[in-house]
Amino acid sequence: MPIPLPWLLRRVNQRYRAVVRDRLAEQGLGALPQPGSWALTALARGAHDAAQLVAEMGVSKQAVSKLVDVLVDGGFVDRKVNKGDRRRTELVLSAQGKRAARVIEDAIRATEQSFATELGAAPFGDLVALLNKLATPGE
Repeated sequence: MPIPLPWLLRRVNQRYRAVVRDRLAEQGLGALPQPGSWALTALARGAHDAAQLVAEMGVSKQAVSKLVDVLVDGGFVDRKVNKGDRRRTELVLSAQGKRAARVIEDAIRATEQSFATELGAAPFGDLVALLNKLATPGE
């Protein structure tokens, strides 16, 4: 009986997570919770508030609120008053958050290089293209 696709995707995700976790720990950033990796990556890519994290991460406002509190308390993110609308709060990577985001990016790149070596560059590229198509229907 074949393994269901959701389980295969989960196993691949676990490989990414393990490399990210190990690299963060090697750099003394092991206190970052796993969902924090997603948030820091989104912030490094241009997200700047909780609403954007909700959209990027696909989780509830409550989950993002709790995660942001943990990231602020851990020194990964700073809250800043939005100069255009003082009622809004912007989220900005701290120096430690920027360092963690670079470690995460490097770990992802290393994992993908490993996958490309295992599968071959062309098949890995095809896989990424197909997954991108499935992840963004109608685009």
